[in-house]
Amino acid sequence: MKNKVAQRQLLRWKRSQIDPVELGWPRTGRGRNTHGLSQAQVAQALFVSERTYADLERGEIATPTAELLDSVAKVLRMSESERAAMYVYSLGHQPPTPMDPLAGTTVYPAWHQAVRTVTGQPCFIVDVAWNVLAANDDFIRMFPRAPEGPEALPERNLMRWMLLHEEAREHHLVNWEKDWAAAAASQLRTAVAAHPANEDLQNLDKEIDQDPVVGPMYRNPTMDYVHPDGDASPVRHAGFAEAGAACNKQDRCCDKHAPSQLGTVTMCVAQPLASPGARFFFLVFTPVSPPTRTQSGAPGVGSA
Repeated sequence: MKNKVAQRQLLRWKRSQIDPVELGWPRTGRGRNTHGLSQAQVAQALFVSERTYADLERGEIATPTAELLDSVAKVLRMSESERAAMYVYSLGHQPPTPMDPLAGTTVYPAWHQAVRTVTGQPCFIVDVAWNVLAANDDFIRMFPRAPEGPEALPERNLMRWMLLHEEAREHHLVNWEKDWAAAAASQLRTAVAAHPANEDLQNLDKEIDQDPVVGPMYRNPTMDYVHPDGDASPVRHAGFAEAGAACNKQDRCCDKHAPSQLGTVTMCVAQPLASPGARFFFLVFTPVSPPTRTQSGAPGVGSA
């Protein structure tokens, strides 16, 4: 199907779903069996000429402005996915930002249930500001804890934990500065720029910028990193206990924390389609043997 045809069908269908009376027009003699808004009524609601809207609906405007498309989306009460389709048909690309300023801050309840039922590998969902919306038990068990302490998320906001918490920097996220911090800081910079109205992101921006350790890295825009999908990074997994695994040799990162398993985590990332900005992470953990140590306690030759 050509884009012009798809555009025309989408806009005609959306017009047909809206009763003109709902937008303040009186019932007229357009015909007992005629439903929905007319092109003239849509044009009037948009404050444009009827010809302008008719040309848009037919796909005859080569490059309609984002302002016009967004106004059409509001008048025709489009969902995020319908608006995205209109952008693709009209301009050949997705809209740069969601229509709803709260988009990406929630997910459908079914996502919560789906995540909780996953076992065997950690998985979780974060909103556009990295607040955890849902997580399974395997993910919660990953985090370092006291020897007799409970299994719990140390921080609702994962970006704040990754970049500001001492246990993330020094214990859980191995090679923190090289393999974690620079990439996370770059992701946060991009998100702050893309969502200037998000209060959580703006607060994170101030906290990270003022931190003496990660602040200089955050203010350095030389690294442009956005998508973690497929990345593998070294980490300690406090809840890994695969029976009979050859590399299942837990050790202590310090006296403060219970034994944990050294390994790498590969991030498989997807987006709930109805929540642009939210992200679903499935973490594939691969254990490795911790470094061997000499009699003096110094690290010796090992596979880590």
